[in-house]
Amino acid sequence: MWRFMVSSLILFLLAGSVFSEDKGKETIRWLGWEQVPNFIPYGEYHGQGLGDSFTNRLQQMLPQYNHEMVIANTRRYNQLIHEEDVCVAWAWIVPGSEDYRVHSRAVSLAPRTGIQILKSKQHLFGNPGEVLSLAKLLSNPDLTLGYLEELSYTKKVPDLTLGYLEELSYTKKVHELLEKYRGENNIHFSSRSEVEFNLSMLDSNRLDYFFGFPAQAIFDAEVRGIPNKYQFYNIEEINMFTSMHTHCSKTAFGKEVMTAINEIITTDLLLEHLAHVERWYGENKNYREVFMDYVINQNPSKLVTHPEYD
Repeated sequence: MWRFMVSSLILFLLAGSVFSEDKGKETIRWLGWEQVPNFIPYGEYHGQGLGDSFTNRLQQMLPQYNHEMVIANTRRYNQLIHEEDVCVAWAWIVPGSEDYRVHSRAVSLAPRTGIQILKSKQHLFGNPGEVLSLAKLLSNPDLTLGYLEELSYTKKVPDLTLGYLEELSYTKKVHELLEKYRGENNIHFSSRSEVEFNLSMLDSNRLDYFFGFPAQAIFDAEVRGIPNKYQFYNIEEINMFTSMHTHCSKTAFGKEVMTAINEIITTDLLLEHLAHVERWYGENKNYREVFMDYVINQNPSKLVTHPEYD
């Protein structure tokens, strides 16, 4: 009995010591969002997405901090990135964010955004592998496109005659087309705060196509154990990869964290991340070549952009 009490006391003191040590650490709040397979916040593949697996690795390599993961919708995300102790492991650079965020070197590439459709409607779009024209698709009043407006952000346009703020989440060409057809019945402008439409919007014929990535349907088929019934197409108006970065609050704390992050971003870490990309998006020779040249070797590339520069 005496030995048990002594052992319990020792364990209690040790636990208190560890707790006090952790309590003394500063905490980084890491942001993610629900967008499989970029972030997988639940289920069999929880934490194995592109963004959350990279976030997890950074957390493991930064034991000097406590870590808190926050899954946010687009509205909350846009609020939280202005706060003082917030980092994002895997995201593009939002225009104007240099005023309140510090960024790493490029850590990844987002595959080209395209459109998702039902395979049963291929005859209305084109052959698999064909690059489609969004302008041509939008000229067809019988096809309805889905667009999530909450993904937009504002960017000043140096236009002396108009002087307005232009909303961009894809490319300038895409947004010019969206505005051209605003008010028509063949674009469904949604104010939902998700980062992508649910594939059920295609199943129910509420939409004929929407912007997205091929991995959404690949993940859906794998989880459900069924053949992939969706078809992805690249479009002419989005023809570049997007540069992805880690970024933190532009505060003394955020700059300290970013300095530590820059020291642990190594070739091995980035190649480990590339394996996650190819796990969900499939192996693509062109993607890998650009990834190696731009992300690993840090060379500029005409095939890479992020919305700030487009």
